[in-house]
Amino acid sequence: KLANPENAPDIVAELAELAADMDVKLSRVSVRSMTRIACRNVGGSGCEQSIARRLVEMLDMNVDHICSEAATALTHVLRKHPSLKTIIAPPLARTLKFVQEPTGKASVIYLLGECGDIVREAPYSLEKLIDGYDDIPDPTIKAALLTSTMKLFFLRAPEVQKMLGRLLAKATDDVSSQDLHDRALLYYRLMQTDPKVVETVLKTNTAIPSNINFSEEEDDELRAALMEEFNTLSTIYGKTSVNFIGPEHQVAYVKMPEDHPLAPGAAATEVAPSPVAINPPQPAAPASAAPDSAAATPAAGVVDLLGFDDTQPKAQPSPTAPAPGPTQSTTLALQPSANMSGDEYQSHWSSIADSEAVVNTVPLSALPTSTDQVEHALAAFNVNTMASGELPTEFKFFFYAKDTDGDVYLIQSNLNKTPTDPLLILTIKKTGSINSKKTDQLVTVIQGALS
Repeated sequence: KLANPENAPDIVAELAELAADMDVKLSRVSVRSMTRIACRNVGGSGCEQSIARRLVEMLDMNVDHICSEAATALTHVLRKHPSLKTIIAPPLARTLKFVQEPTGKASVIYLLGECGDIVREAPYSLEKLIDGYDDIPDPTIKAALLTSTMKLFFLRAPEVQKMLGRLLAKATDDVSSQDLHDRALLYYRLMQTDPKVVETVLKTNTAIPSNINFSEEEDDELRAALMEEFNTLSTIYGKTSVNFIGPEHQVAYVKMPEDHPLAPGAAATEVAPSPVAINPPQPAAPASAAPDSAAATPAAGVVDLLGFDDTQPKAQPSPTAPAPGPTQSTTLALQPSANMSGDEYQSHWSSIADSEAVVNTVPLSALPTSTDQVEHALAAFNVNTMASGELPTEFKFFFYAKDTDGDVYLIQSNLNKTPTDPLLILTIKKTGSINSKKTDQLVTVIQGALS
């Protein structure tokens, strides 16, 4: 991808040296890289011919994996540059005798079918394979042999007619590959009815225009996905995190959309809550209540609940809530009619360090059909919704709740739209002193509400 007319000769020369390396994987990648330069027309004038000649030389290196990769590479080069047929054709007949890898042998057979008009020995080279058809173990080779022999028949019918009949007889009786059997039967029946139809199909122009790449090389979508996870292991592995991180450990990082459901200064979404207490009240001395809204008003600007936009004014930290009294309950009991504005939510969230946040996951039995379904289920347990939204790949929620001790629970969560094993990821911040027992109870409440 870095090659251009100025540096392509040096790159191709270096890749040709690496092709003979003892490392088989490095050798194969080097040959494929040379092929891409030739197929993408980025090397300037004469680069394709130079690479084609180097690949032809590799066919005679008597190293099986190099011969195989070179043969496969030449099939791609020929489709992109049909004019290079005269360069590719001469060594094909002798290469077929010693190449062993199934992919490489199938590629040489394909090239013989394409270059049969200028390779004099092509029909006789394929006839030896047809006579030993029963000894060919790989169906890929058999399929290439069938197609190339059909092509040669329409180029040199007198030489190929009898051997084609023997091949069709064997292939139609072959049960090792359903695709091969069906293709041979199709060719046989078409030849009986209208041979011109077969000729039209086989002579279809398979050349790829110079401005179009092979579909397997179009990786724009993958590169865009990797850029979304830049500076992570995804860029090292060349795969998105969903391919190597289990669903229970995945966290989706999504920037706030422009049409975020919570406008600046907007009030909380009103959902009629049901006055149901999580646990029956325990007989205990009344605890001192913390002020509900002790936060300072944040600076003017767009309210960024996610905190991803560093250019937006940040809310000033709110005064720390008074420490709870020694008689504070360890059992969670949520207030049935808690209210909070968007500014208060943002102020509380900014005043609590991210290191104090608790992240939990809640597996769901089924994917909700809408955000309303989740909101109403949690409202029945006094967990209120500040804002929610539906993105192309996930649901996003901002919840809050207040307990009878006056502590505020702020919850940001996302739910991936995966039909199988849906997972709700919760990030919870709590005002006042840290109480992991209450936080765990809140997670249990949410899980029970959505089960």
